[in-house]
Amino acid sequence: MQSITKRLALVAGIAAAVLVPASAMGSSNGSQHFTVAFNNTSGLPANVDQIVNAAGGTITDRLAAIGGIGVESSNPNFAADIAQNNTVKAAGVSAETGLIDPSDPTAQDADNNGGTYSPTGTDSEPEPDSLGAEQWDKKILNASLTGSYAINQGRPDVRVFVIDTGADMTHPDVAPNLDAAESRSFVPSEPTPQDFNGHGTWTISAVGAPINGIGISGVAPRVTLVEGKVLSATGRGLFLYTDEALLYAGDHHFDVLSASLGGFIPKCGAVSNDKQSCDHPDYILLNRATQYARSNGVLPVAAAGNDGIDLSDGSFFKNFIEAPGEVAGWVTVSATGYHNDKSWYSNYGTSIDVSAPGGSTRDYRGTPGVVDCGVHTVHLCRLVGAWSSTATSAPNEGIEQCTGPANAPVCYPYGWVQGTSMATPNVAGVAALIISQYGDFTPNNQNKPHMSPTQVESILQITANNQPCPEPNTVTEGPGTTFGTPTATCQGNTGNNTFFGKGIVDAVKALTFHG
Repeated sequence: MQSITKRLALVAGIAAAVLVPASAMGSSNGSQHFTVAFNNTSGLPANVDQIVNAAGGTITDRLAAIGGIGVESSNPNFAADIAQNNTVKAAGVSAETGLIDPSDPTAQDADNNGGTYSPTGTDSEPEPDSLGAEQWDKKILNASLTGSYAINQGRPDVRVFVIDTGADMTHPDVAPNLDAAESRSFVPSEPTPQDFNGHGTWTISAVGAPINGIGISGVAPRVTLVEGKVLSATGRGLFLYTDEALLYAGDHHFDVLSASLGGFIPKCGAVSNDKQSCDHPDYILLNRATQYARSNGVLPVAAAGNDGIDLSDGSFFKNFIEAPGEVAGWVTVSATGYHNDKSWYSNYGTSIDVSAPGGSTRDYRGTPGVVDCGVHTVHLCRLVGAWSSTATSAPNEGIEQCTGPANAPVCYPYGWVQGTSMATPNVAGVAALIISQYGDFTPNNQNKPHMSPTQVESILQITANNQPCPEPNTVTEGPGTTFGTPTATCQGNTGNNTFFGKGIVDAVKALTFHG
């Protein structure tokens, strides 16, 4: 087995996130970004500026609600110096997060649902918009005209906060449902929520693109969408930005937060007063921010990542965590392909809660480009979604212009992609439908959570379609995974296993649940 250092180093050069000094993100004066977690979990020391200045730093981010700060410093010993202060719990170089999509050149825990296989939707499901015939992922979820759209398309007073690279604020499959006023950028170098990458536009459209005869429709086409930019046009950001987004979501009582991003945070390696502690400050603050959001009614949903690795591998992940997906309080999502198999790139393990279609250009033989996609052969079982008109680059899998009625607005682009990034907003959309169906929207519940995140998470899991481990349970992934692992082994039973968690989410079953 490769060493952890070597295996993590292999992440460099692809779209997955790695822990790197934040100075690599473009600090002009040679300084680095640091994260500091204080012992106080809900406030900052009154003399915090003096504490930071004495160690040779300047505060860039203040997260008072969770007792943390971001700092820029050219002092290479900043972490060790500030850790001498007895108010500091841990300090270290800021961890970076980013896009996690693969490149292929070709809660209250629910029970195991009885452990019986449950079928998903099929290609016979009718979709309403011009590219709907290609939306096989929504058909599998039973998000269709004869499925969930006929029951509940989502309520406008349910708000889904999508944190990503931004959103195309004028795209016809984003703008009608987007609350531009509440959308925010947490990336200092890009103060506008407008998407200059494309990824964020795809993910937010998957949640709630409206039914308008143009392009695609989302899982919950009538909910309100809010964008939180935490990644730059290059698909990079700091975990501090994710923390700030979680606090913002909690303060605004958003219902669901969807995060198609990730990176590896070292649990160890920080400097602290407590020599028994082995927590990195970014790990500490992400945990605090997650609980802050959940306590304010937000259900956070995150991608498991696209490294093709077992997140339960203790020898690999003893001192690291894939974040935010593996942080307690998040719904962790793995990706599936056209035939409901685990996507070749998708991470897996005991931390997987549920799964959803994310696209897959390989089957369990591991050979690229030969997977049977039924009628969806042109784009090899990738998924289609809105793409930003201001994106600096196109997805590797191609761009398609929309088609629609003669009086349709200016046609905007749509991209074909695959990844746990695509599976995650599909799950977030079903969560939004659950809240729309069962939440408390009475007038006396204004500014309070519409529904407990634990309840939403439980219904997601209980109503998911159980999927069995493949036979044999060890399958070929192919050489294109990040760490070069050629095989993956599924463990567990049909109602709960390491490939699919509790199963593939189902919009109709979620909306007709009787617990």
